Amino acid sequence: MVILHDEEYYRRRVPEPDFGALQNFIRFFWNPDTKEFLGRGWKEWILLGLFYSCFFVVLGSLFALQMWISIEYVSKLGRPFFLYNGLIPRSYFGVNFSLFRQLDLDSPGIAFKPNVLLPLTSPIIWVDNSSVNARSKRYVEALSDFLQEYNKSKENYKTESIEYSSGASNIKPYFFDIESLGVCGQPPYGYTNPLQPCVLIKFNKRFNWVPIPYNKSSILPNNMPYALQEAVQFSNKLQVWLWCDGVNNVDKEHIGEVQYLPSPGFPVEYFPFIGQPDYLAPIVALHFKNITLLRLITVECSLWAFNINKESQNALDFQIILGES
Repeated sequence: MVILHDEEYYRRRVPEPDFGALQNFIRFFWNPDTKEFLGRGWKEWILLGLFYSCFFVVLGSLFALQMWISIEYVSKLGRPFFLYNGLIPRSYFGVNFSLFRQLDLDSPGIAFKPNVLLPLTSPIIWVDNSSVNARSKRYVEALSDFLQEYNKSKENYKTESIEYSSGASNIKPYFFDIESLGVCGQPPYGYTNPLQPCVLIKFNKRFNWVPIPYNKSSILPNNMPYALQEAVQFSNKLQVWLWCDGVNNVDKEHIGEVQYLPSPGFPVEYFPFIGQPDYLAPIVALHFKNITLLRLITVECSLWAFNINKESQNALDFQIILGES
């Protein structure tokens, strides 16, 4: 059986003559014999242009539709569309070096500053001016950058304490004055000689969460540290209580005196967070007065309130080591 083809088929099967490397390259851009540019005729270029024009028009339309939906609907929601029960960092220094633990939906979290990531290490506060990676300057700069967002006018905030209500819903957020942090609210934050470094503990934003705080008349849990029990019983403040201490007996022995500024807790005036754009998360400063030098200490901080699940392991761990100032 003989298969016949048209003249165009046979013409294209004829090998191209070899004119040399340079001439072959020039003829690839424009072939005067076939009137082709980059190996395609004008009809092929028109069809190719139409195809990609339609392709990018459809692609751009889908992107524009997605952006319109996000701007018109998602950004106008009064609350998050859903609350993600995700994996929240709890400890970098557990027995199994677990980076993430499951956190209960009803339990808020805290974070610490300065959280400077050093090369090839876990987050750690390592102050040693004899080492390039551990000089105190980087921690001072990190704290200054973090506190920069708190330098705002009081006009858009509440400044006076309000009567606490577990169902409070305050549109206007409460002002946080960094001057209440004392020496931990201004440079060098204790990172000069003598070394008495400050670590800032920030309460993470938890949408529509309202604390039920312990007060002097509350029946306190048995596992609450004794020093914190005394602080609660002799205080008139309503706040989510914070306690930080060494993880084990060796850490507790070398951690020294820890001063809480302005107090060991987060006042209830800052709750709930309901998406206010100017919201300032409350801060508690830990001022380490006489921590043992040249010893790695693991510090664990935990929150205390009636509606914080102590079984959810939502404590915060960080490490600190001080060398030469």
